[in-house]
Order: sequence, then structure tokens, then C-alpha cells
Amino acid sequence: MMGLGLVAATLAVCVGPATAEKAAKPRMKIGVYDSRGVAVAYARSAEFGENIARLRADYEQAKAKGDSAQVKKLGQEGLWMQVRLHQRGFSTAGVGDLLAKVAGALPGVAREAGVVLLVSKWEMPYQDASVEVVDVTLPIARLFKPDEQTLQILGELKDQKPVPFDEVPLDAND
Repeated sequence: MMGLGLVAATLAVCVGPATAEKAAKPRMKIGVYDSRGVAVAYARSAEFGENIARLRADYEQAKAKGDSAQVKKLGQEGLWMQVRLHQRGFSTAGVGDLLAKVAGALPGVAREAGVVLLVSKWEMPYQDASVEVVDVTLPIARLFKPDEQTLQILGELKDQKPVPFDEVPLDAND
């Protein structure tokens, strides 16, 4: 009987602190964003508006010069830009190039949220229970200086499921 008590006491000493230490271990916090929100914020930003205006002006200038090759090239560029925005704004396409435009501010977003990593919520097929997820969609979207209407759209986006990627049309006219 005494041997059994000694074994139980030994197990309690050996297992007890390790279990308590594991339970007290801080969770890893990662920041996740809805790529659709980032895309919408960028697509409604002044920067994007300026890029579109420049593309239109270049298109009209090429058209006025009779440069059909440049007209065709710029027209295609505009159409593909629209297709990519639809893939991003309605589905789950990546926004890495858009985040690159605000890369210098991302460490501040992460620091403010207390996270060690920023990743699209659509790119997380699994997460361990030790990971705490913090939504940083709005702080990232704010880097594109959204107006009130954009902020309202972003709020409504939370309740909408993305369109499956393979169902987003590749024709900009659809």
C-alpha cells in the first residue's frame, strides 16, 4: 500500500507542474484579415482612383494618337484589373500586392493588435487550440483611408460568405 502512495505522490510531482505550466503557457496571437475587406478598401481609395484615372487618360491619349496596339494593351489591362478586383472583393483571392502598398504600416498594425503574424483568414485551413486569432481587417483597411461608406460596406461584409473562387467569372463584362 505504501508503495502505491509513493508512486502516486511521485506522479503528482512529475506531472502536476508540467500540466500547470502547459495550461499557463501564453497563447500565440495571430492577426487575420478578410482579404475582401482589404480589396474593397483599396478599390475605393484615392490611390486606386488616381491609378484608374491615369489608365483612362493613357488609354484616351493612345486612342487620340491612333496607337491601336497601346489602346488594346491598356484596354486589356483595365479589364484584367476589374477581374482581379472581383476575385478579391467577392471571393478569396490574395491581396499581397495591395498589402505591399502599405507594408511599412503593417508592423504597427500587428503591434497594436498584439499579434506576431498577419495572414488572410481564408489561408488558415487549420489552427491549433494554442493559437488566438485577432481580426485585423479594419485596422488594415484603415491604412487605405476609407470613407464612411467604405467602412459601412466593410461592416456588412462580415455577414456575407465569399463567392467560391472557381465561380467568379473571368469575363470582366459578367
